[in-house]
Amino acid sequence: MANDYDVIVIGGGSPGEHCAGALAEGGLRVALVERELVGGECSYWACIPSKTLLRPGEAAHGARDAAATAEVDVEAALAWRDFMVSDYSDAGQERWLADNGIALLRGAGRLAGPGAVEVAGGRYTADHVVVACGADPIVPPIPGLRELDGIWTNREATGMKAVPRRMLVIGGGPVGVELAQAVRRFGGEVALVEGAPHVLAREPAPLGDALAEVLCRDGIELALGAHVTVARRERSGDERAARGRADDYVLELDDGRELRGDRLLVATGRRPRVDGIGLETVGI
Repeated sequence: MANDYDVIVIGGGSPGEHCAGALAEGGLRVALVERELVGGECSYWACIPSKTLLRPGEAAHGARDAAATAEVDVEAALAWRDFMVSDYSDAGQERWLADNGIALLRGAGRLAGPGAVEVAGGRYTADHVVVACGADPIVPPIPGLRELDGIWTNREATGMKAVPRRMLVIGGGPVGVELAQAVRRFGGEVALVEGAPHVLAREPAPLGDALAEVLCRDGIELALGAHVTVARRERSGDERAARGRADDYVLELDDGRELRGDRLLVATGRRPRVDGIGLETVGI
């Protein structure tokens, strides 16, 4: 009996979407499996919204450097972010898939043996299966951190509805520094902790040092070469700041410092999203 498709692509993020498009253009029968939004992390919770949030602050900063006056209209900037992520709707991508003859299978995909994929109770077969499931943020085993409610990853931060009063950031990689600068240039205070001696630890040190100078000029507090030993929440000592707010997040550092803020962004890397997708059914 013939297979349902020539190729099934599990994961409709940028890699899976482009892979499916190229295969369909080549004349193959293609199905794309996606449990959330077609377009994935980049389109809705990462690259596109982060760059959209950075741009207003960059423009205002450039104007001030040129002896002009400029301020960010935060409400308008957040509305523009919503526009750029299509208000978190992938209806346009659905139409694109249909126009290109690509079947969209909604649900979590799981390998069910060679050439077989299960989605939402259905079983589909193909000559080839492409696994493009993306990655999830890592929450490190810092004492107390995983028990805290309301911590942000890139998703909550890029989707912010209001600017934090003071955001704490664990991690000085691309996600941490981008969102730290966006929040700071929107008017919030930011403190960033990075265990390496410089931000962007995987890049050459001079690049990280130069970026740190920019972040410091923006007014971002940097704790470099420091590690968080305990994370907790407690009532702010500032009654005006605490009125009507949840408890502050508190980070204790190994150098004796203590940082407080009303939001906590964990930006300590990502891991492949492979748990539970049935790799063992194909011998992996």
